[in-house]
Amino acid sequence: MAAKVGIDQSHGFMQEIINNQFDRKNYQLTVEDQKAERERKVREYNDKIKEEELKKKEERRKKREKVPTQQTYIPPSQRKVQITPPRYLGKTVFTMEIEYAPNKFAPIKIRETECIKKACELFVSRYNLPRDSVHSLEVHITMQMGLHNFPS
Repeated sequence: MAAKVGIDQSHGFMQEIINNQFDRKNYQLTVEDQKAERERKVREYNDKIKEEELKKKEERRKKREKVPTQQTYIPPSQRKVQITPPRYLGKTVFTMEIEYAPNKFAPIKIRETECIKKACELFVSRYNLPRDSVHSLEVHITMQMGLHNFPS
């Protein structure tokens, strides 16, 4: 017969130790569950606060994104060239050669969409003529158009 080696588990003191180990294990599990629950609640609260902060930041950003009232400076190297399409001025109704300097002539064109006075002002400014010649040029063109039966 072989002799039993080890501690006798049937002894009352040993049963008390085993029960204490089970109790300790259960207590540790409940403490860990409580700790995990607290951490989950803290995490939810922090996430809620972060969401609110993000919403506030987004609202502030949207307010800042409004178009500025003053145009900001753009360096020439970063500017985009804008090509404007030519506008339709209408067909030419009347053309006349005007001498703006000795032996130098230039055409003045009256189009159907423009006023005679504006055409005269443009001609005077283009060829650096005196401003008071606008009215006389306008009268001269109106007379010539009347002679050739053009509507003014």
